[in-house]
Amino acid sequence: MEFGEVIARRRTTRQFTGQPVDKEIIERIIDAGIKAPSFDHMRKWNFIVVTDAAVKVRILDTIKPLTCSIDEPNNPFQEMVKIAFPRQRSMFEEAACIILPLFKRDARIIKEEAFGRRFMDFAEIWCVIENIFLATTNEGLAYTMRIPTGKQPEEILTAAACPEGYILPCMIGIGHAAQDAEYPAQIYPKLSECIHWNKF
Repeated sequence: MEFGEVIARRRTTRQFTGQPVDKEIIERIIDAGIKAPSFDHMRKWNFIVVTDAAVKVRILDTIKPLTCSIDEPNNPFQEMVKIAFPRQRSMFEEAACIILPLFKRDARIIKEEAFGRRFMDFAEIWCVIENIFLATTNEGLAYTMRIPTGKQPEEILTAAACPEGYILPCMIGIGHAAQDAEYPAQIYPKLSECIHWNKF
């Protein structure tokens, strides 16, 4: 697949077939993730890949249902809410695997007072995650993503037997998209409206 096509086709899916994905493909996807930029060039990220049904259940038991009262969406965000909220758990149940990308706070960055550096390790892991999204798309597969809130990150990592000290920014589901998967509309600004040459 051409890179431009990968960019154009990348989108979050919330309905999967449940069909397995080969281990080698998952490894290629994660390998693309670890090619992301790294503050110290050490790339000390870790990934828990969950394919076992029992472990998946333990993780998904931490996810509370989200209610949605939107009947007729008026914009893409409301469309997303209507599609995503009822599927917070089922989209991961149907996915072939769950990937938990992990990192530890870099002590050198924590001590930095400048705003841009204090969050550098968070920025790094999100570059990793975007690479995973693009690599998944390039493999002809689909992904979903959920950002745990409150105590959920700790509960999820406990369910996955993760040692202490790691931070979980999100959970990623990867699999084959269902043929009837629903997607909200997307709005892309005109380049002439968002690019400012030399000054705003």
